[in-house]
Amino acid sequence: MGEAHELRLGGVRVLPPLRTLKRDDGAEEVIEPRVMQVLVALAEAQGAVVTRDMLTQRCWEGRVVGEDAINRVISRLRRSADGFCQGAFRIETVTKVGYRLLIDGQTLVEKPTPTLSRRTLIRAGGAVGLAVVGGLGWRSLRDDRGVPAEVAPFVDQAMAAMRQETNGGHTQALNLLRHVVDVRPGYADGWGLLACAYAIIGRWRGPPFAKPFEGFARSSAARADQIEPGNAMGRAALALLLTRSGNHLRIEHELRAAIAVHPGNDLLLGALAGLMMSVGRCREAARLLDDALLSAPPSRGTLYSRVQALWASGRLDEADRAIEQVYAMYPTDLTVWFTRFYLLLHTGRADQALAQGQILSGRPQEVPVDNIEMVMLAAKAAATRVPADIDEAMRVNVAAAHRGAGFAENAMQFAVTLGRIDSAFELADAYYFAKGFSTGSARFPPLPGGFTPQNARRTALLFMPSTGAMRGDARFDPIVAGLGLKRYWDEAGVRPDYLAG
Repeated sequence: MGEAHELRLGGVRVLPPLRTLKRDDGAEEVIEPRVMQVLVALAEAQGAVVTRDMLTQRCWEGRVVGEDAINRVISRLRRSADGFCQGAFRIETVTKVGYRLLIDGQTLVEKPTPTLSRRTLIRAGGAVGLAVVGGLGWRSLRDDRGVPAEVAPFVDQAMAAMRQETNGGHTQALNLLRHVVDVRPGYADGWGLLACAYAIIGRWRGPPFAKPFEGFARSSAARADQIEPGNAMGRAALALLLTRSGNHLRIEHELRAAIAVHPGNDLLLGALAGLMMSVGRCREAARLLDDALLSAPPSRGTLYSRVQALWASGRLDEADRAIEQVYAMYPTDLTVWFTRFYLLLHTGRADQALAQGQILSGRPQEVPVDNIEMVMLAAKAAATRVPADIDEAMRVNVAAAHRGAGFAENAMQFAVTLGRIDSAFELADAYYFAKGFSTGSARFPPLPGGFTPQNARRTALLFMPSTGAMRGDARFDPIVAGLGLKRYWDEAGVRPDYLAG
């Protein structure tokens, strides 16, 4: 609960870490931990229905609880809403489904996100999937298999919610997909989509969600397979649950088999593109994502991730055009901002990266100032090449690598760009094999969300231009061998781009 941000519900501020409701007149009320957890879950759903199952998973860690336990918490929330909160919000019961939170009688809504045509994005250099930074495109499965008419709007809404790539959007997607299978329990693809959602969101949220969500993904995939043996979406979900190291070829086979059934599905194309990035086949990843971009409205993650795929494929001009398109739409989005910053920094344009970072109002506001200042130090060192600046940038970023896996990924690439190749390999040993020190699983603490467990480290960065100097060093081969990548290349009969020429 401590990772939830402050929320505002009408005239009431919700302070989850303090378990406190605070009115604008200064009055405060402290509520029980479970009651606060349920309130946060309902609020983050942005007005969508939260099923009882989802409340159990989110607030009772998936333990079996009776209806009375949930009813008591809901009743307690309603007393606070009507009493202390003076009607600032209310909890509505959706019969046989769950609950939703309304403010002043209206459903919470998020601002719509701007869109560009897919053809325009392709011409501009466009966008990727699950690969480098975890973005993933979704579609509504409106292909030759069809979607039952009575659930089609809910499937579409679920996919749109997934594209938000937020806790609230993910919760909405799960609630909507649960509703889909409640309405049409015999719809195999509905169960398969639900399984995929559980698999992806569990990985994204990390503990304590990863294990319970893995179980929900497996049970949903099993239901899809029971209805339709070999259901493509269920198979994709099971593939997404596998740890990549040692399983690259198996995952590839599963995803390609699923794509054969849904050839235009951007979920599957994005997942396969992500796998291709992780094994150094960046050119194929970019081609796959060109196809995916024609299949569905791209998510923000799809947009900024393909920038990296284009860059890694040697298509820098296209990557530049693509990032400027995305940056124009989402100038203060956390990952878009950093993707543009790093592209400039690692392509000899550190002065432009510095200029971007110096616009304080343009920085992503949810990122702690210290986190941005440490990458600014790297950009300054890359621009000046002064030894003292390089020393300071490395000191700060290596120290951060001890606190988070994402910081370690950044520090490794900074080390290469700043000419500290020995430090880059030391960081790689720590990040991939926990040698020397441990980076932890959280990516960028104290930011919530995003986990990279020790047994599921990201390998795509090993094949980015920012780590090119490492690939020419004798110390690189033991890393890719230890991660199971050489085994994959041999078994698949392929070579990564950097060896294929």
